[in-house]
Amino acid sequence: MLSKHTEITPFQSKLLLLIALLQGLTLLLLHQAIDFNWPIARSPAVMFACYTFSISMPTLLIYGVNNSTPSKHFWYATFFSLMCSGLGAYVGSQVSDISGSSLGSHSFNYAVIMTLISFKVLLFIKSIVKHSQGWRINYTAVIDHASKLAITLIFAGLFTLMVWLIFVLWAELFAVINITVFETIFYEPWFIYLMISISHALAVIKVKNNVTVVKTVNRLIQALSLSLLPLLIALSSLFLMTLMIQGLQPLWDNGGSALIFILLTLILLTLNTALQNDKDKLSAPNSLYIALTLCVLILPIYVGISGYGLYNRVTQYGLSVDRLWGIFICLFLMAYYACYSTVIVKYKTLWYQHLGNINTRIGVLLVIALLASQSPLLDFKKISASSQMAYINSGRIAVEDIDLNYFAFSLGMPGKEALISLKNTYAQNDTVLQKRIDRVLSGETEYARQQSHKNVNIIDKLDSSIGLPMVKLPKQLLVALQSHVQNAHRSLFDSTKLNFIAVDLYGDSQKEYLLIAHFDHHFELILFYKPQLNWETVNMHFAMGQNPFTEAQLIDALLKQKFTSQPPTFKEIAVGEQILRVTQ
Repeated sequence: MLSKHTEITPFQSKLLLLIALLQGLTLLLLHQAIDFNWPIARSPAVMFACYTFSISMPTLLIYGVNNSTPSKHFWYATFFSLMCSGLGAYVGSQVSDISGSSLGSHSFNYAVIMTLISFKVLLFIKSIVKHSQGWRINYTAVIDHASKLAITLIFAGLFTLMVWLIFVLWAELFAVINITVFETIFYEPWFIYLMISISHALAVIKVKNNVTVVKTVNRLIQALSLSLLPLLIALSSLFLMTLMIQGLQPLWDNGGSALIFILLTLILLTLNTALQNDKDKLSAPNSLYIALTLCVLILPIYVGISGYGLYNRVTQYGLSVDRLWGIFICLFLMAYYACYSTVIVKYKTLWYQHLGNINTRIGVLLVIALLASQSPLLDFKKISASSQMAYINSGRIAVEDIDLNYFAFSLGMPGKEALISLKNTYAQNDTVLQKRIDRVLSGETEYARQQSHKNVNIIDKLDSSIGLPMVKLPKQLLVALQSHVQNAHRSLFDSTKLNFIAVDLYGDSQKEYLLIAHFDHHFELILFYKPQLNWETVNMHFAMGQNPFTEAQLIDALLKQKFTSQPPTFKEIAVGEQILRVTQ
């Protein structure tokens, strides 16, 4: 007879361990395919599809199977995993090379999104009940399964990490006494994959077999979440009042919209964790209830403020993948909080009893939207590439300010296609731009780029239209520049352009020269001076730090000779032959 404190039978425990073993072996085979360059590994689409199915299907079974699981759960899990594999094939088709430098960012983002989708779908699958009007999702069951799933996931992750750390300690301890057999075994891919898969499944089984502990932890988390709500309410209210005094411009200038989105998401999660179902009533009327209600009412204002700041960035610089995700988050946060505010107005003191209906509907829409974002229907990379090209073609983004690395390594195949279009349109008469595009298209490694730099003349990157023309620069200075770049500062080869301006920082007849290197998102300033026979260099920077918007204005003023020199605030201290100076 099965104990009421367990959720799975002994047979199911053995089945889950077998599934975990098969998952580990499958992941090991895929790892070997990449290492040994098997034919399957030459297609990113196939690899993404295989990895997706190998991770999603076993995970849905390991976390979803219990003593009350109907047979339809296996069919749901199989169908969903196959659908996700199709999406994985599409995402992989947008990656040009399985071993490319951009693979990490593509695969990480995809893994995070698919993990979120998988667990949301798992909750919905386990919470579908038959109703008089058909099938529907029971929100009380969703909340119950969500709390168990979150706790199981946390403890399983901690247990797996601890097991791995113990094996690492095991290997290192014996290595200290010159016994390296364990170090050899434990760091092998086959051991790592099997150990992680089996220990993770074992942890899930142990947590499921301790239902009472899970319920106790859930009540503790719920109580702590309810205690956090006043702090979050105070933070949001105080910050809104401060914004009314300070104005919104500092918030937008310093990228504060992202922090507001984090705050709003944290409030949303904490609120729904504290009020997990209709029975968890706040003892109205009390101060917390009133403050929480007022806070929820004003939260759409926060979303609107952050959304407007995001809109300004998009208007100025066009769409990017990060901004599209910002828009995505903004829309769903607005949907949640606008609906919450509506039920507050409609149902007054009983508004929190209607959160389940809102959360279920928007949750389903969220899953659909996330799935669409990994498909051709809502491919953020394609949208970003099209937007950036439109801004470049309209002249709103200057050709010299184009971030070629972003196109090549963040936008996948759409970015590569955009680079080819840029090359055909703008690089015909611009050899520097053509070389930059060719380099990122070829995915040139850092070592290869450094080797190729040996034969490049940095003088070709000097822009004579602004600052000093080359005819006015000392020849020894140009030689010193080439030597400095090749031996100490190769990153200057990646600059979009270089300018020289003459300055007089010693107050004598000898001129010093300030080199201004323009990069996609920053500037570098190097002072060339001649204390005796040879030219030497020292880096310079603005005391206010590297704000790209303010810095661009200051660089423009330098190039237009709109500057003065002034003596240092503090004198230097000479200690023998050493100089002690204040750096600010």
